[in-house]
Amino acid sequence: MSDKMNEQTEKMREMAQATLDKARDAVSKYMAESQKMREKVDSSVQASYSSAKEMNEKAVAFAEANVVAGFEFAQRLLQAKDPQEMGAVYQGHLKEQMEKMNAQFRELGSLMSKPAPVDLNK
Repeated sequence: MSDKMNEQTEKMREMAQATLDKARDAVSKYMAESQKMREKVDSSVQASYSSAKEMNEKAVAFAEANVVAGFEFAQRLLQAKDPQEMGAVYQGHLKEQMEKMNAQFRELGSLMSKPAPVDLNK
């Protein structure tokens, strides 16, 4: 009975891993296409929009980092051996993400408070 449960647990873990891998691949492709599109748009952006562009790039970088952290979290959950370990993984992830998000918001806030560049050549 225990062998059968272990076998089923392992099959579920493999299916979850395959789903996680597919999702990671899809998000990676989406991010690559998104980057290509941003590069095309960026080439037409004027210098007066540099602060907005910088803030957009930061926001995208933060979003990408948060997606990666989510996949890493899912990977650690898949490797947890019992509910207590899952709880510890969850708590650690939550604490880590709150700290990261606070730092991200502070950085975006400081970018928003920067004055817009002035073109003295006009």
